[in-house]
Amino acid sequence: MVITKENILDFLSSHKSELRKRFGVRSIALFGSYAREEATDESDIDILVDMPSSFEAFFGLKHYLETQLHKPVDLGMEKKMRSFIRHHIDEEIIYV
Repeated sequence: MVITKENILDFLSSHKSELRKRFGVRSIALFGSYAREEATDESDIDILVDMPSSFEAFFGLKHYLETQLHKPVDLGMEKKMRSFIRHHIDEEIIYV
């Protein structure tokens, strides 16, 4: 199956409750090449998340998303993102 922006957003939206219960996710968003619809076969999926700062929850969520979406996931913590990076991606962030 080819992964698209719509596939990713549909998955995140339909699993939002589960992500909140299992990993404490408060908000989740897509950004990067998939959000811009510029992804290639080599692209990873860039996800921005607001969740508790827990090593176990963070890497549990990363593993879960990679397993479900069958692609590498670059998971960024919203609170930890540097302002110059955040400013660069603000226009492309899609919250679900």
